[in-house]
Amino acid sequence: MITNNSYTPDEQNLAIGITKLTDYFKAGAVPAGQGRLGFELEQIIVDEESGFSVPFAGERGITGILQQLSPLYEREIRASPNDPSSPLIGLARGDATITLEPGAQFEFSSKPFWNLEDLLEVWDKYQNELFEITDTLGYVPLDIGYQPRTLVEDITLLPKERYNMMNQHFKGTGSHGMNMMRGSAATQVAIDYRDEADAITKLRVAAALTPLLSLLSDNTPFFEGKPVSDYMKRTTIWNDVDPDRSMIPPKLFTPNYGFATYAESVLTAPVILFDKDGVVQYAGNKGAADCYDMNEVSQADFEHILSMFFFDVRLRNYVEIRCADSMPFPFALAYVALIKGLFYDERNLIELSERFAHFDDDSVPAIKAELISKGYGADVGEFYRKGALSGKKPESVQSALRGLVKRAKRGLVDMDAAGEAGLLDVFLPLIEGETTLAREFSE
Repeated sequence: MITNNSYTPDEQNLAIGITKLTDYFKAGAVPAGQGRLGFELEQIIVDEESGFSVPFAGERGITGILQQLSPLYEREIRASPNDPSSPLIGLARGDATITLEPGAQFEFSSKPFWNLEDLLEVWDKYQNELFEITDTLGYVPLDIGYQPRTLVEDITLLPKERYNMMNQHFKGTGSHGMNMMRGSAATQVAIDYRDEADAITKLRVAAALTPLLSLLSDNTPFFEGKPVSDYMKRTTIWNDVDPDRSMIPPKLFTPNYGFATYAESVLTAPVILFDKDGVVQYAGNKGAADCYDMNEVSQADFEHILSMFFFDVRLRNYVEIRCADSMPFPFALAYVALIKGLFYDERNLIELSERFAHFDDDSVPAIKAELISKGYGADVGEFYRKGALSGKKPESVQSALRGLVKRAKRGLVDMDAAGEAGLLDVFLPLIEGETTLAREFSE
């Protein structure tokens, strides 16, 4: 929720910005039946023997791994785009991109796809290339929600000025900014929308489901080198980074919410930093509407502004669902199938939207708090009292997750993707055992 916004923006400039950003969102719409999926999975590369994370610098560091991978890619991404001698921090080619998170977490991003077989093919290619290098070095890429052994104070930020500014900013907004930047790793799925109404429906349904999706994907057995006793630790970290840009977008469940509402919220909240004449500057408490001349703002500027907000569900010119932990690929692939079956099946989307119509902006944080504390023992009947997921009243966490999987399978079958529906079965032992990947790991 926006809490620190104490300045008065230039109203005329703000109005121009809202109009232009709304147009940006509208331009992202794709015709019905042409939607695709995007996928990102972050990994933490550790020394196989010690379990400590591999540092960024050096021939045996993360940048050295990127250098060895570079001949397989078409383009190098440098810390300073105009300085070819600056550190290598990413690689790109037609089917995939590798970028680094602030603590040198490896992030794989696929090209947009529809059939999950295409994603699997690209992933296998990427992993084979990566493992050929990491095996030689004695390293292991971990699909896990948080650093297993290394303390965040021992992790050096990537050499980008924006990360230093973000690091300083988060020291005054919450207690877990350093942990988020340096230690966490996620699975993210992007989905398309066909118009404004479809985008807002998907935002709301995804936000309503994020507590359950976070529990289903909970894969954070360690925090700062110690075993975790509660649930959804990575979720707890992200909740406590910055109230202006965490949890759900402000006013999401209020009537008449639309692109303009989202635009206003991100243009008036503190933007952290901005680029002026090629120089990154700290914005302090100012929002984008006071840092940019909205008559001159570019698409790249808008993309930067939107990237400075870390909602569990984020709007760009697509919808990002960002709440899941990094997971081993069979689970990550099943998670993509789950999202596809729920959000691209019109019947599922409409039914879920209707069942979550009673939510308000306090509902999702309240469910999260229950699940973080009690896991499968949480009482969610008040929120899912209308049988939103399985049709039973009241819902237990287990029945709610069963219902999600069942719905997604039905949707995939209706899309002639029955083979993809079978991928969801990897979640069933977790649901039936009322446990999580993190608990299975620790046991």
